[in-house]
Amino acid sequence: MAERSSTGIVVFALVVFGGMYLARDANLGRQAPDFSLPDTYGGSVDLASYHGRPVLLVFWMTSCGICRHELPTLSRMAPQFRSKGIAVVAIHLGSADEARDYIGPNHIDLTSLVDADGTVARAYHVSAVPKLVLIGNDGTIRKTTTGMADETVLAQWMDAVSGS
Repeated sequence: MAERSSTGIVVFALVVFGGMYLARDANLGRQAPDFSLPDTYGGSVDLASYHGRPVLLVFWMTSCGICRHELPTLSRMAPQFRSKGIAVVAIHLGSADEARDYIGPNHIDLTSLVDADGTVARAYHVSAVPKLVLIGNDGTIRKTTTGMADETVLAQWMDAVSGS
């Protein structure tokens, strides 16, 4: 009986640690894929324009309830990010019209880009939203997470790259 339970523990540990390994973002520690995307309100923005400066990318969709909760938090924290030299860029996976319909009425004050065909999302291994990707001033991906990141986590991320 003891042998059977220890086998179960080993199998459980393998499943848990195997899942954690598979969930690890393959881009961590690598150079952030470059991109150019249209701004929600016209023009375009290149990732290269942030060269030498940390950037937090936030992939989101209007149909995502967590995203609709997280974006106002990020917008509220944007002055803190800016004071530490970190740009926050929201990348909507959908149309510019959908993004504008949410951003304007909700007073979201973030750089807002549109990845209508999902090309950039694929380059960043976005399999669910919201997905946050923190790029250091050296252009490497420092941190990623899928799902809601609260203010405490966001503050820790700010500290991790400010002055880096």
